[in-house]
Amino acid sequence: MRSIYVCIGCAAIYLPPESMSYPSLGLTASTAHCTRRDCTAAVRETVALSGLPEAKLGELARRALGLEGQPRRPRLNHRPARGRRAAAAPGGGRGKLH
Repeated sequence: MRSIYVCIGCAAIYLPPESMSYPSLGLTASTAHCTRRDCTAAVRETVALSGLPEAKLGELARRALGLEGQPRRPRLNHRPARGRRAAAAPGGGRGKLH
């Protein structure tokens, strides 16, 4: 399974080639930023300020978007506890003027 990456600079989701290089452009793909020049500069500055390697920043960005780590399980058949009031409809709550 191929990995999907997230750009730290512009929050774009991208899928680089498996070889992690773009031979036609002469560029190497990164795990933390896309190929835009301003994103490259932003990530370079972030690496300098944080002290974390680029690969670690890419991993943290992927984890923040839910692309890495354990998948979240949806709560099936969720019902409120017995004896509790149902939740109000959106905009259906009473305010000070009602």
